[in-house]
Amino acid sequence: MEPSRSLHLSVQPSPGICSLRHIAGNGVPVHDRVSPYSSYAQKTFIGKRLKITIQHTGWRDLKTNILRFATIVSLLLCMITPVFASVYYTTSAPDIITKGDTFTISGTDAENGMATLWIIGRNYFDTFAITPDRHGNFSFSLKPTATEKFSSGQYAVVLQNPGPDGIMEIEPGTDNNGNLTLMNRGKIIEKLGTLQDFKGNVQPVVAVLANSAKIPGVDDTFVTEYFFVEEPSVQFDNLIAGIPSKLPDKITGESIAFTGTTNMGRENYLRAHIYNQSTNVLITSNTLPVMAGGRINRWSYEINAPGLPSGEYYLTVGWEKTNKTGTGVAVFSVKNQNSSMPPPPQYPGMEKIVPRDDGFTFLLLTIGGVLIVILIIYAVGKNNR
Repeated sequence: MEPSRSLHLSVQPSPGICSLRHIAGNGVPVHDRVSPYSSYAQKTFIGKRLKITIQHTGWRDLKTNILRFATIVSLLLCMITPVFASVYYTTSAPDIITKGDTFTISGTDAENGMATLWIIGRNYFDTFAITPDRHGNFSFSLKPTATEKFSSGQYAVVLQNPGPDGIMEIEPGTDNNGNLTLMNRGKIIEKLGTLQDFKGNVQPVVAVLANSAKIPGVDDTFVTEYFFVEEPSVQFDNLIAGIPSKLPDKITGESIAFTGTTNMGRENYLRAHIYNQSTNVLITSNTLPVMAGGRINRWSYEINAPGLPSGEYYLTVGWEKTNKTGTGVAVFSVKNQNSSMPPPPQYPGMEKIVPRDDGFTFLLLTIGGVLIVILIIYAVGKNNR
């Protein structure tokens, strides 16, 4: 085993020259004199344990020598500091991928040759070989035909970058029973189970993959990002509370506007249809772009004046790619501008109180007073007998 080494760097006041002294494990010094900007100084001592001291015999050139010393240390740190790859992805909404949307993954600093993307989710497990450019950048897209196979739930995209040797030690595999496995240089190190064992929470599986980087002799690195997969959906703004899917009334003769949100990506288009509620006859339709929103994408649909005739209608807004999923439905009424307001509703159980006539009330009070006087006279006469 090679003995550990230390490097003593003595910076002398002599401009442009430094004395580099190796001290081997046996204590025998070996001297070299090189420029502080020498490539020899930058390459020879990489990876060795460094012990750096400053010695000077006067203050005249101390500032100059400190700057030279700082330059050498900066070069050494730049060469021995590891660079980790990064991975990014585009989503239909924040951290959400919609089934059937294009899914694009990009990354940087993958500078050790080929890289591997692992995509793990509910009932889904696949890997893809990536070839970065000479700067370590890459971009990879899953087509809608691939994301349609996703199930709702949590997913992870893991970027595996080989170490300095440029070789992937950790790979996916299967055992004799068809179960998914992790392998280290062709040897099974972990059995992951079947696709049906991959539930909505994939973090335990991802943790097993990431922990394989700690195996002795493995220098692969793993960078993980999580996202969620949802079914496509459309929502309406301004729905009336307490009434399912009911929009406020519209006025005939005026323009009509509808707005809402969707979890679909901006590369998609929606299709809007307005039908008569009574006959289900299609009245009008239009194609709507998906627009960028603050936290979630938006859509809008406007019908110019004079709008629609008075009547009862329902509006559907759905994904142009399919009529099976991702369609929202709302109902609304169009009324004439001079329509009278409906009477306020009568609530059962509340008795309507009608004040009695004043003459009738006076008569009752008079009769009651006479009866009281008769009873008093009768009681007094009975006591005198």
